[in-house]
Amino acid sequence: MPRIVFLSCFIQMFSMTGFAVWPIYLLDLQTLWNLSNSEAGWISGSFYIGYVIATPFLVSMTDTFDARKLYCFSSLLGCLGLLLFSFFASNVINASIYWGLVGGGLAGTYMPGLQILNSRLNKISREKYVAVYTSFFGLGVAFSFSLFGFIKSYEISWEQAFLFASFILFISAFPLLLFSGEEIEERQKRPYQGIIKVIIPIFTTFKNKKALPFILGYGGHTYELFGFRSWTFPCILFLSNYFNTKVSDAFIANCIGLMGFLGIFASIYGAKYCIGKDRARIVSTMGSLCFIGSILTAISFWFSFWLALIMLLIYNGLIVLDSGSLTTGTVINGKPEDRGVRLALHSMVGFFGGALGGPIIGFVLDNFGGQTSHLAWFLSFLCLGLGSLFSTLCFKYYLSKA
Repeated sequence: MPRIVFLSCFIQMFSMTGFAVWPIYLLDLQTLWNLSNSEAGWISGSFYIGYVIATPFLVSMTDTFDARKLYCFSSLLGCLGLLLFSFFASNVINASIYWGLVGGGLAGTYMPGLQILNSRLNKISREKYVAVYTSFFGLGVAFSFSLFGFIKSYEISWEQAFLFASFILFISAFPLLLFSGEEIEERQKRPYQGIIKVIIPIFTTFKNKKALPFILGYGGHTYELFGFRSWTFPCILFLSNYFNTKVSDAFIANCIGLMGFLGIFASIYGAKYCIGKDRARIVSTMGSLCFIGSILTAISFWFSFWLALIMLLIYNGLIVLDSGSLTTGTVINGKPEDRGVRLALHSMVGFFGGALGGPIIGFVLDNFGGQTSHLAWFLSFLCLGLGSLFSTLCFKYYLSKA
């Protein structure tokens, strides 16, 4: 495996250290700030709103500027958001702003990091290793949940946790800038002609009928994935209380971390299975399986804690099964010169879906009995499955037009 793959994957993992701080401390801060589930959901969603707002600027400009510099800047932006949250967050408004900055920082590291990798690999290696890189998103999530679950078990305050996350993100800003080496891919970079002219080409990607279903499918995928990740911790806590099964916060956090870790293998397997096959049809089938998985997971909540925990583990694997395949589909269906704008639209649509996941689940919880309602959690996970259903329907529509 090329050195740049190791470097980009592991630095991206560390860049996501702060991902789980808010979900881990959500219940504590919800009580401290007297937030409704919908308000807590909006704070969760603000992360992805920040991502969507920052993406057209930071990702599309990788077709013009060195992605290494954008990566460094974005890591520092996320570091700033975590620092501000640690020192000044006190209500739904300012917490959403600061958490949105952290999401904006991720916008400038995740896909630009993929651009750093793409431009330093040949065509064959690119299709092979894109899924490895995207799967490390799951490892970053697992690392973050495990780390801050451990930290919380020692009763470290939320302020100190956010401060620690900002320190890790600061350190992560520099390795790719200094050690990733020069590009080997021959591509003609777009001249910089101002912010507006950088953004406009993004929307021409809607004309790319081969890439578009992967982009729209990614929106449904991330709605489901990030809604799942935002609310799984409170859900498992509810289930443990409902079935009178005592588990610690650290146990729950490590279970979620394990889900993220095992999701790496599911994502890589899904992506490798698609190589040389009809990727669109396979990804459509994966979406159907995931939708069924959401229904079975919701039903398991009525039977036992351990059955529900196993189903959550399986459901997470089904959610991420098509993750690498969706992004690879966007990468390979187009020219190298406009890959940045394709990935920008891919991220914008995807994380717009992610921005909706947390608030929608919060809304369902608020309107069907709250976090102590069995029915509310059952309906919430049925709603999550609509993301996979949307992805499947997008592929079926475009396949019918082919």
